[in-house]
Amino acid sequence: MEDSRRKRYASMALAAICIGYLAPNYAQYQLSPLATSLIKELSISASQFSSLFTAPMIPAILLSLVAGVLVDKHNPRLVVGIAFVASTIGAVLNVMGSSYGVLLVGFALTGLAASFLNSCGAKLLGSWYSPEQLSEKLGVAFAFSTVAMTVALATTAYFPNRRAAFFLSLALFVVSTIAWFALYRNPETPDRSVEAAPAAVQSGLGKLLKRVVSNDRVWLVGLALFCVMGANVVMSSFVPTILQSRGIDSVAAGYYASAYTIGSLVSCILVPMSAKKLGSKNTFVVLDTCAFALVGFGWMAPEGFLLMAALFLAGFFVGGNMPLLMAVPIKLPDVGPKLAGTAGGLVATVELLGAVILPSYVLIPAAGGNLGVAFVLAGVCMLVSCAFTLLLPREV
Repeated sequence: MEDSRRKRYASMALAAICIGYLAPNYAQYQLSPLATSLIKELSISASQFSSLFTAPMIPAILLSLVAGVLVDKHNPRLVVGIAFVASTIGAVLNVMGSSYGVLLVGFALTGLAASFLNSCGAKLLGSWYSPEQLSEKLGVAFAFSTVAMTVALATTAYFPNRRAAFFLSLALFVVSTIAWFALYRNPETPDRSVEAAPAAVQSGLGKLLKRVVSNDRVWLVGLALFCVMGANVVMSSFVPTILQSRGIDSVAAGYYASAYTIGSLVSCILVPMSAKKLGSKNTFVVLDTCAFALVGFGWMAPEGFLLMAALFLAGFFVGGNMPLLMAVPIKLPDVGPKLAGTAGGLVATVELLGAVILPSYVLIPAAGGNLGVAFVLAGVCMLVSCAFTLLLPREV
């Protein structure tokens, strides 16, 4: 394929993935401002509302590995496109549904597109960009997901009712699905043929999984993200609460908490570029040691600019890990582009288990309900993540 055409298709692929990240993240984070009205309208409990919010994570936990295998063995454009169609159907159910059960199914389906993009993003972009460019491009894609979350939180309260709000997320899913099929192209290179594929890809599912699951370096990436996500969820979920315990009012606490999200957004763009000069392993050391201090103790900063800066930097140092770590498997010689989908699926599964298991079943219980201690333990998770990254080969 001629160079100019390849660059154009690479840019189109990045645009398709960036647009694809908008809809599922926007749809999920629309729920937060609608909590009170939904609980009243549907006559559900707070725990049932929480299950609606986490429903999009269900396919990610259960199907990320399956998604990776399917993308490795079949047509990536078609496989991911089907996931977008299914998510669009979920968005239709959200608009039309009037019961808890229908919305639970609808929001679970909306998570399919995100789960396929999260697990296979490195594979999908790595087919078009060099390993040196991959972290930077993934960072751009992750930034779009953060933008979608921020816009949803800021604007949903202005809709007259929840159906109107959900209709906009449906429109975004329609646009994302059309954009995916219109923009993404499978690379037209000989090495994508079945004949040129390695034996693991040509063989059955069992051998494909065995090759990836037995790779200890893929597990190191997954475990590093397991720790990062545990710390991230503690920060995302409990910063407003711990600030209010200091006597800061709820509105101001939410304002301060948004600095964490903005810091994560900025890091997705800047950290991959910085890593090119420092090297990935050195960057992990800087990110995670700084994250330890800021996650563990940043919430204690004096109210005002210093607190805002501390939370912004906490988001920056935690969030910068994401694009760097997700790009690692495709750089491993025994994984590469051919097995990157399956490896990404395994990594995404372990990552999301960290988001569920660490905060609820490890950090908060270990802290005995003391949020201050929980934040320190979340900071320690960042040091553990750093230890896992130091065991990775130098070339990542």
